[in-house]
Amino acid sequence: MSARQHHTRSLWRLLLPLSVLLLYVSGGCSELGQRLKYWADRTFGEATPRDTYRWSRPFDKITLARWDSAYQRALDDTLRVDLPHQEVFGADTAMRFSAHSLNLRLPPGRRLTVQAEGTPPFGELFEVTPDGERERVAYWDTLSAYLSYEGHGPGPADLLLIVQSRPYPAGPYTLTLVSEPALLFPVAGRNAGSIGSFWGDRRDGGRRRHEGNDIFAPRGTPLLAVADGRVARVQNGGLGGKTVWLRDRERRLNYYYAHLDSQFVYRGQAVARGDTIGWVGNTGNARTTPPHLHFGIYANGARDPLPYLRAADGAPEAPAAQPGTVIQVPERGRHYLRVTPEREGTVIRQLLGGERIRDLATTGRYHRVATAAGETGYVNFD
Repeated sequence: MSARQHHTRSLWRLLLPLSVLLLYVSGGCSELGQRLKYWADRTFGEATPRDTYRWSRPFDKITLARWDSAYQRALDDTLRVDLPHQEVFGADTAMRFSAHSLNLRLPPGRRLTVQAEGTPPFGELFEVTPDGERERVAYWDTLSAYLSYEGHGPGPADLLLIVQSRPYPAGPYTLTLVSEPALLFPVAGRNAGSIGSFWGDRRDGGRRRHEGNDIFAPRGTPLLAVADGRVARVQNGGLGGKTVWLRDRERRLNYYYAHLDSQFVYRGQAVARGDTIGWVGNTGNARTTPPHLHFGIYANGARDPLPYLRAADGAPEAPAAQPGTVIQVPERGRHYLRVTPEREGTVIRQLLGGERIRDLATTGRYHRVATAAGETGYVNFD
């Protein structure tokens, strides 16, 4: 092969994927565009269990289109829930209700866990940017129906969970969503109830603010590495007295332990989550106070450690009833369709007495319903 022929073939090898990707973006809803989209996803992207199932084409084109339409409708839904949350979804044979969404906000320093019980659907988690872009960040396999995700920014993460059943009749299932601390509590045998001074408390007559949490415990109580990391500094002196800085490369955070009685690590040492790095004391400017750990978190400035340390959510409220299929709005009383399952939730509209609606799921004393007009929302009939 001549050099020119080799160059031409190499150019085509480069242009072909670029051409496919261009068609992928501009293909629209045409059959060719859809085929190219899924080919590109399989070739260049990470396939989810839903993708893999869809590519196997276990059903006809019309069913496939209706199933995809249900998924897209769920992506665009705006129903919101708060953590912790539990919701029971009924066995609905209507294809358009095979997919459901839950929008939620995960506070900084927390890890979200989601578990499905019953007939496990496909589950995908997206993080939503301020401009509305969705990035898929986690999904579960159909055997465990479990996923976890931790936000890494200084502020809360807006998340969208999509669940979808296969396109044939499936049984009911329960979703449970809770958050737990991203870090191990730094003082052995203690919890957030031992924090005696919080972020933002005044210091030095109001001249400065407290940049951490003070966790009180007897002198000599072990101090634990809150995460895997490497010791960045070990010092003695100044306001903090005996201090240890721990660098968490995964989260790009620095943890500050101050007022130690003893330090058991050295600079550059790798430590694992739960390793003992020192003992509680009252060195530095804490000499006149009871022994405690001043614990701080830094990443381009100080962060409030409390969300990273607060205990895991308690058990969410169990649904008061099982979902049905089609029900009528009671004639008596006022019943409002809301964005969230709470009395203060944003009202979509007031439902009409006698109006027929489809009961999709229940959470607490609220029903997730769909109206004949295509609206979805939560309503309480008490």
